[in-house]
Amino acid sequence: MTSNGLRTQYPYNNGDALSPRPLYDFPSPTSNYPSGVGGASPGFYPMAFQSTTRFASSAFIPPPDVFFDGRNGGPDTPRDFRARRSDVLNSDPVAMHLLVETAIGDSQYFDILAVEEVEALKQEQKTLDARLGTVRKRLESETKIRDAARSLGRLGSKKEPGHRRGLSSRGSNATREKTTQSEEELEASGRKVEDLTRDLLEIESRMRLIDAQLLMHTAGVLQLTHNGPAKRNQSNEVTNGIGQRPDSPASLDHYETRRSGRGKTEDNFDERSLYRSPENLDNLMSALQNGTHHHVESVERQSEALTATAKRLEDLNARLRDLIIQANPERNRESSPPPRASNAASLDQQIDFLDQSLREVSAEHATLRNESQNSLNAVEGRLEGINSQLYAMLSGTEDSTPPPPTTGGASQDQLDYMEDSFYNIQQLQYSMSEQLDQLRTQSDSMTQQIEELRSQPSNTQDTQYEPTLMGLWSIILAGEDEARQRKRERRELLASDPDADEELSPDEDYDPNEQFSLTAFSAKVRWLHRRAFTLKEKQSILLRQIKQQRELNSRSDAQKEEQFGQLKERVLSARNEKASMEKELERAMGQLQAFDEQKHDADSQYLREAEERINVLEHQLKDAQDDARVESATIQAELSQSAAKIDEVMAALRTATAEKKEAEDRGADATRALTAKEEELRILEDKVVYLTTEATLARAELDGAYGTRAQRAAESAANPAIKRELEGLGAQNASLLTELASLRKAQDVASQNEAEARDSERTLKQELSAMASEYEALTRDSIQNEKDRDTLEASIDKLRDDKESLELELSDERVKWLGVRSPGAPNGAAAATMEATSIRMLREDFRKMMRDRTAEGLKALRNEQEERRKLEALVRSLRKDASPQKSNLGRFMTHSPSG
Repeated sequence: MTSNGLRTQYPYNNGDALSPRPLYDFPSPTSNYPSGVGGASPGFYPMAFQSTTRFASSAFIPPPDVFFDGRNGGPDTPRDFRARRSDVLNSDPVAMHLLVETAIGDSQYFDILAVEEVEALKQEQKTLDARLGTVRKRLESETKIRDAARSLGRLGSKKEPGHRRGLSSRGSNATREKTTQSEEELEASGRKVEDLTRDLLEIESRMRLIDAQLLMHTAGVLQLTHNGPAKRNQSNEVTNGIGQRPDSPASLDHYETRRSGRGKTEDNFDERSLYRSPENLDNLMSALQNGTHHHVESVERQSEALTATAKRLEDLNARLRDLIIQANPERNRESSPPPRASNAASLDQQIDFLDQSLREVSAEHATLRNESQNSLNAVEGRLEGINSQLYAMLSGTEDSTPPPPTTGGASQDQLDYMEDSFYNIQQLQYSMSEQLDQLRTQSDSMTQQIEELRSQPSNTQDTQYEPTLMGLWSIILAGEDEARQRKRERRELLASDPDADEELSPDEDYDPNEQFSLTAFSAKVRWLHRRAFTLKEKQSILLRQIKQQRELNSRSDAQKEEQFGQLKERVLSARNEKASMEKELERAMGQLQAFDEQKHDADSQYLREAEERINVLEHQLKDAQDDARVESATIQAELSQSAAKIDEVMAALRTATAEKKEAEDRGADATRALTAKEEELRILEDKVVYLTTEATLARAELDGAYGTRAQRAAESAANPAIKRELEGLGAQNASLLTELASLRKAQDVASQNEAEARDSERTLKQELSAMASEYEALTRDSIQNEKDRDTLEASIDKLRDDKESLELELSDERVKWLGVRSPGAPNGAAAATMEATSIRMLREDFRKMMRDRTAEGLKALRNEQEERRKLEALVRSLRKDASPQKSNLGRFMTHSPSG
């Protein structure tokens, strides 16, 4: 058989059961589970727990909505507590018998745990409950982060096609890197959400498993200790005139449903001793004849027996005194302690003290009965006051009846009158709603009529306008007169009550001689509209007050029933304690000593565990504070470094921007000069072509008119003016060629400078993008560190709260045990304990002072973090200011090749 890390589900097949074998070896006819020996235990089926990553790899992970929106109405949703249907159980004893038989048969194989295991499960349940809240909060935050990252990714994917124009290949690579990085962050966030969801599922599965084990343990213990129905007493058949539930048919046969074959109770008399022979009669006669009955041993035995009886009486008196003090701590706290059992002579004092204590119990019982009667009278008086207020509210109605008088008995009449009053108030509310609807309908009809009158022609408007408005005016005045008449009647009814002035509304301004006019009619309509709106608000307020009054009445009824139940339980416990006091004289001593030892051991162990937990929590808190300080210092250093780098980059960017602007100016000047020179060169070339053409034509004309070149050369040699003109033209042509060559060299130099400026701009852009990526990474790290810091602060606050609660509990326990001295401890030890307790209290005060100082330090740290956030916002604003310069650089790179 496989083991699941817990106790076995079948403890009766291996011979190592904690409890004896049950008597139910037959299947129950109405059982919900397999019954009988060897039947499967209906304990639990930990499928959800074993399907986790701890047991298998195919764990089903539900979506996160299951843990937030889908929990209401699920299979694990706690059901509302409903009242028992006692009328069915009272009228059907056979069904009750079947239910008892089914419950006993179903729980006969449930595993009964040890006390240590139960405490361990409860402690684990508390731990899991705390972890559940933490994991759920983390899951909510991580889900929000994942959704935000997903939204940012969608925004980036939408914006990416619009920014592809004008970007180089390096810019597109950076965009792809950012997209890949955002996708990786989204995947990491999704993995965190899945891990937290899996942890939440495991915690809830484990909590359900622990609940099932504890419920099985409780059912097994109840089945083990079930003794069947007892015989009913005549005094218990009718209590306060209400019939109790009849016993099941099994009570006729006195069936026994216990798993252990226990015998009769200890207080039953063994009648077999009546038939025993007097074995010691001969020895008694010989002792009387020989006079050996005066031996000291018999006297000592009698003295020891009397001393033991006196000791038991002392313990019994102590328990009875504790019971009396618990019944009324204020009055009986200073009562005298029971007399000490010094010898057998104090037996009479013990018996007298017992008699006096029993009389005090009887007196306390009578006092409790009187207090319960007084509380009933007080509740009835309070109900009468509430009913009087309701009657004052309903006195204006036709069928209002006064509240019933106070009788000093049951308050059912007062409650019935209160329910009737609430019903009448609801009827008034409905009538007010109908009146408001009527007023609203009249207002709408009047508005419609006014609009119709306005839409009619001018000749018919004068004939229908005034009669209609006069009729509406008379209706409004009649309604106001009726309302004032009702208020006057209400004032006359409440005139005898001096406290009823607050319930009356103040008088309103009213002019009985007010004449009809369009302005007065419009003002009256607006007043009616405001009045209807105000009445609607008052109606909602009245509804809320009625609801609150109902909740208060139900709460007072519940408190009254709870008080009755407590008083009844205290009376019954006092009676049972008084009746069983004499029966438990022999067992009281051992049980009390064992209880004292167990309580002392448990208290000392609890104190040790509390101190250990406090020390562990203090160490954890100190470590968390140190880690937080180290992380804060690291983040501050990184932020300062990033700020310095950003300042350097901004300075370099400003320098590069200035150089770029100067280069742009120089390039623009060179471009303008080059354009002018090219234009001048083009003009000169056109002039040269024109002159060449003219020269050719002139040469042809000269050849035709003046002969050949040799002839003209001879003539030109003979004419020096023409020769000088030709030489001047040749020199001018040579100078123009030289100037054209220099302009081409200047154009080459300007192109080289422009290329260098583009290279420097590209380099600066690369450096700036790298710095921006580094800054984004630092910002992301700072955000993650901020999240981790918030998580650590939440855990630190929780640990601090747990530590403070443990310190408060420990202080209460120490104050409780401050004046208590152990029976076996000397006075010196008690003084040392008190001194140690005082030292501990001083130490706790010092720790509290240090906590306050630590809180001040944390406050200062938070202020520094606020300053850091402001600096980050300033850096982001500087980045936004620098973004237009980047766009100017891009525009220059785009337009410069076209120029």
